[in-house]
Amino acid sequence: IDPSAVIHGPTTIGDHVTIGAGAVIENCIIGNNVNLLQGNQLQISVVGDRCYLPFRASLFMTTLMEDTMVAQNACLQCCVIGRDSFVGAGTAFTDFNLLPVPLQTLHRGQLEDVGMTVLGGCVGHHCRIGADLTIYPGRTVESDVILFHQAGRSVISRNVSYEESDHVGRRGADLHERRYPR
Repeated sequence: IDPSAVIHGPTTIGDHVTIGAGAVIENCIIGNNVNLLQGNQLQISVVGDRCYLPFRASLFMTTLMEDTMVAQNACLQCCVIGRDSFVGAGTAFTDFNLLPVPLQTLHRGQLEDVGMTVLGGCVGHHCRIGADLTIYPGRTVESDVILFHQAGRSVISRNVSYEESDHVGRRGADLHERRYPR
C-alpha cells in the first residue's frame, strides 16, 4: 500500500493486493491479488479477486466480479460487472436518469417502471465494453457481448443481447467464444 493512499471506514483488503499512489478507498471490500494503481477512487464497492484498475478509475456502490479490468478514467456508479470482463477507458455507467421519464427495466419480458430516480446497470460475464461509451441507468448487457464506440453511437440506451453484440458477424468473431449461453 503506497503511503499516499487513503483508506477510510471499515474496509477489508485481501492478500497480495497492490494499492497505488493517491488511491482513495472508502468502505470497500477488496479481494485477493488485486491491483488498484495510481489515483483510483472507490467508495462503498466490492472488487473481486484478480481485478485490475490501472489508474484514475472511479467506482461508487459498484461490484466487480473476479478477473475484471476497468481502464483509466472509467466511472462506474451503482452497477455490477460480471467476471472476466473489461470496461474501456473513459466509459461511464450513469445511475441518474437525466430525462424526465420514469426509469424502466426488463421484468418478465416487459419494460416496467422501477419507481426510482437512481438505478445502476449490469454487465454479464466475459464482456468487452469499449472506450468512451455511456451506459444509461438500468441497462443490462448480456454475457459475452462486445460493444465498440461507433460513429453515431456513443450511448447505450437500451439492453444489449448477445445477438446484438458488435462482434457478431464480423471477421474474427469466433475468437471471442460464447462462454455463457442463455
